[in-house]
Amino acid sequence: METIEKISIENEDKEITSVHKSRKLLVFLGGLGIIILLLAAGTGFAYLSVKSLLVEKDPLERDANSLKLAVKEQNLEKIKASTKDLESDLGRLQQKVGNYRLLGSLPIVKNYYNDANHAITAGMSGLKAGNLVVEAISPYADILGLGGDKNSSGSGKTTLDRVTFMVTTLDKIRPQLDKIGFELETARKEMDQIDPNRYPEELKGFKIRQNLSLGISTLDQASSLITDAKPFIEVLPDLMGVNSPKFYFVLFQNDAELRPTGGFMTAYGILKVDKGKITPVLSEDIYSLDNAFNKKLPAPDPIKKFHKDVPYYYLRDMNLSPDFAVSMQEFMGYYKQLPIAQKVDGVIGVDTKLLVGLLKVLGSIGVPEWGNFSAENDKRCDCPQVVYRLEEIADKPVSTMKTARKAVIGPLMHSILANAFNSPKSKMAELFNVGLTAIQEKHVLFYLFDEKSQKAVEAFNLAGRVRNYDGDYQLLVDTNFAGAKSNLFINQKIEEKFELAADGTVTKTINVTYNNPFKASDCGLLSGGLCLNGQYRDWIRL
Repeated sequence: METIEKISIENEDKEITSVHKSRKLLVFLGGLGIIILLLAAGTGFAYLSVKSLLVEKDPLERDANSLKLAVKEQNLEKIKASTKDLESDLGRLQQKVGNYRLLGSLPIVKNYYNDANHAITAGMSGLKAGNLVVEAISPYADILGLGGDKNSSGSGKTTLDRVTFMVTTLDKIRPQLDKIGFELETARKEMDQIDPNRYPEELKGFKIRQNLSLGISTLDQASSLITDAKPFIEVLPDLMGVNSPKFYFVLFQNDAELRPTGGFMTAYGILKVDKGKITPVLSEDIYSLDNAFNKKLPAPDPIKKFHKDVPYYYLRDMNLSPDFAVSMQEFMGYYKQLPIAQKVDGVIGVDTKLLVGLLKVLGSIGVPEWGNFSAENDKRCDCPQVVYRLEEIADKPVSTMKTARKAVIGPLMHSILANAFNSPKSKMAELFNVGLTAIQEKHVLFYLFDEKSQKAVEAFNLAGRVRNYDGDYQLLVDTNFAGAKSNLFINQKIEEKFELAADGTVTKTINVTYNNPFKASDCGLLSGGLCLNGQYRDWIRL
């Protein structure tokens, strides 16, 4: 029988397996080498790209600073020139970034590459919006006190001439708002795609993350502002009496005696507005309205509880809601029932801050039969002289009865308007800024009877509304029920503290501190002192 020999293939298998492993290792090492080479090449490419792009940093910074300075100087010609330079810088940078599209496919780097594209596109749209704004306001450069524009209209010699020109040509601005809004919305969408948390807090003293967040929020606000401004610009000519004269009930609120809508309703006047020209029709003490109000309305619960010596509800107290429209709906509902009521188109609430601001620009003015008024500091109250003088006229005890003492508001208003409307061109920008600041800081509030007009002022946040809000917010309402003018002297500080528990619960603590560093006034009726800094009885709602 033939013998079959056993053949061992163990070593051969080991050799074959070893060869396969070696090949896999070589493939892996080769692949790893290629990846490393690609990464190295990509990194080198990214480095060279960034180095090339950084060349554009200095001209961008230089021209951006020139634009800031031009805006600060309010010089339209310089703004146009700086904007053109910046557009050129961004265009050059955009072209260079486009040359390095490969960066958009590299891991990690692509996020920053895409952010750069978003930022550049947003910048270009923002500059286009700026050019449109300059184009829209150029005809009014002379009116607004802006310098450098050769094409602006002279539009008359006095402030009144300039105001009339502005309100009668505002309809030309409206079409521009749509274009401005489109560019700002484009910029906003681009910037919203950038995540500031991707960047360090600070690099070489420059706060990167903070500035990115600020830029994004600023664009959001600017875009919303233009959207909200369009309906207001549309109704503004009508409100300024372009089509027909308008009459407004002007309510003077004394912020030295705080009430929910801004102050105690101390006096009122009627203003006529015709093609921008404002003419006082009358002014009266608020008590003249209450004397004509022959109804005995029981005082509401807050007055019963905190103001026990007042059994009835008077017109002068009908601003208990911090929402200006809510308070004025009630107030004007009763006013219209009075035999002395005049037909008006709405209510404008103002406080002493507007008077002081105007007098700072105009200087001291004289009011026949009432003396001089100015914004200079009066040491007797460490407040503007006009504020002390008005309080002295209205509230200081006198030996003989003097009726309608608060009617001084009318002649004062007439003198201020006469001086403002006849002031030279150099005063126009300052007066414009005083009015704008007063509106922004809610020293001027509007409640209009026309539904379209009211919606417009509400959209532009000029109506003093307490808006519905789903998130966390703070609303502090002070109501001075003491009668004295202690709010002239009281300092108020509000501090917030947030604590986050392990389970995610948020505890918010608010501390409100009231401090009155001034000595008390002589509030004795027999002594004849002026009771300004008296006992403070405050109804607080938080």
